This record gives sequence, C-alpha cells and structure tokens, in this order.
Amino acid sequence: MSLRPTTPSKTTPRKPGQLSGSAVFGLQILVGLAIILGMFALNAVAGKLVMPKPTDVLNQSIRLWSDGTMLKALGESVTVIGLGFLLSAVSGILLGVLLGGNRILARVFDPFVNALNSTPGAAFIPLIIVWFGLYTEAKIVVVWNAALFPILINTAAGISNANKDLVEMGRAFGAKKATLFWRVMVPDALPSILSGLRIGAAISTVGTVIAELTMAQSGLGGLLAQAGNRFQMDRYFAVVLVLMALGTALTALLRYIERRLGRWRVAQGEAS
Repeated sequence: MSLRPTTPSKTTPRKPGQLSGSAVFGLQILVGLAIILGMFALNAVAGKLVMPKPTDVLNQSIRLWSDGTMLKALGESVTVIGLGFLLSAVSGILLGVLLGGNRILARVFDPFVNALNSTPGAAFIPLIIVWFGLYTEAKIVVVWNAALFPILINTAAGISNANKDLVEMGRAFGAKKATLFWRVMVPDALPSILSGLRIGAAISTVGTVIAELTMAQSGLGGLLAQAGNRFQMDRYFAVVLVLMALGTALTALLRYIERRLGRWRVAQGEAS
C-alpha cells in the first residue's frame, strides 16, 4: 500500500449540459452534411436554377481556382477589406477613446454619431462616388464607413463604463488622469473594443461586396454579379463559399486575439 500523497487532477469537470469539443465538432459535421443533402434534394425538386448540385459547385470552384480567376478576385477583395477595416479600426478606436473619456464631447457628438450610425451605408454611396470615383479608393471608403460606427460605439461604451472601483482606487493612491485613462480605463475596455472590431470585420466583408457590386465591378463581388446576371448558380455559390470562408477566417482571427488578450488581462490582474 503506497503512502505517497496523490496529486489532484488538473482536468476541469464538465458542467451539466456542456458538450466536449469533439462532440461539438461532430454536430457541426452533421449539420454540414444535412445542408449538402438538402441542396441535393432541392436541386432534384426545383432544378439547378434554384439550387445547384454541391458537386457542380465543387467543379466550378476547382475551375475558378485553377485558372486564377478566384485568386485574382480574392486578392482584390482582401485589399479593399484589409485597408478599409484597418482605417476604420484606427479611426474608430481613436474617436471612441476620445468620446468615451470625455463626457462633454460625448454629450455633444452623441446625437450626430447615432444619426450617422442609423443611416444605411448605401445612402452614402452616390456621394462617395462623386468624391472618390468608382475604383479602389471609393470602395475602401465604403468599407470604412460601414465598419467605423460599431467600433467607435463599442470603444466609447467600454471606456465610459470602465470599472469605477478601480478608477476610484487609483485616484485614492494619487494616480494622474492620464495614468488612470491608459492603465485602468483602456485595458478594462478591451473586451468591448475587441467586440466592436469583430463586428466591424464582419461588416467590412459585407461592405466590400456592396462596393464591388455598385461601383466598378471587381473582386468577389464582381464575380457574384457576373454569375448572377448569367444565372450561373453553381459559379455563384462557389463565390459565396469563398466569401463565407473569408468572413469566418476574419472572425476566428479576432476571437483568437480576444482570447489571448483576455488571458493577458487575467494574468495582469493576478500579478497586481
């Protein structure tokens, strides 16, 4: 009989009703298979004009990738998404920090921000075309305009709703306003900022497709327009799949960054 002390297991017990990662992945596979079977069934009932066969979509995808058409369109769309989202992220965070950290500015500009946010982005497209033309610059502005306000509003809300106890504690220890702002309020607002960035990234993909459809047709939006006008639904769905994958990849990347920064905030809190 061993008298050695047993070390407690480090595995966290699963909560009731919580599925393991493998079980969730298995369910996702089943959902995907159900969608594919549903496409086959709808194609058999309504024809390829309503729903193409998944095999036809796959063949069209292979053809578009092999001749370089999809790669070229993806490069054009990623350029617009990347530059537009980067511009909206920088300006949205800066403006959000400014409005969230200054109550007077927030009260003055709040109705204007809400008015612009509630206006459909498509309403600005004719004005953007007049100012910037029909090409890449104008499309970047469309994406910037679409993604700016979720980032700005979430950042401002996170800054203004920072932990009051931490702020008061810092003031009690004589911390300056700038120190409180950058060391307490901004780190505490990180979840809200990252949430705004995640929403903005998703909207950037939508804004890019709208810009490419309404302006000089190019990129993935241009391929969508060409396929839709010719009723080539297998080609159309092949482009839609790339757009879905692109949006999913952007969201997954931002979620990964959010988790990493979340761990950093926990470690920072435990160290302090």
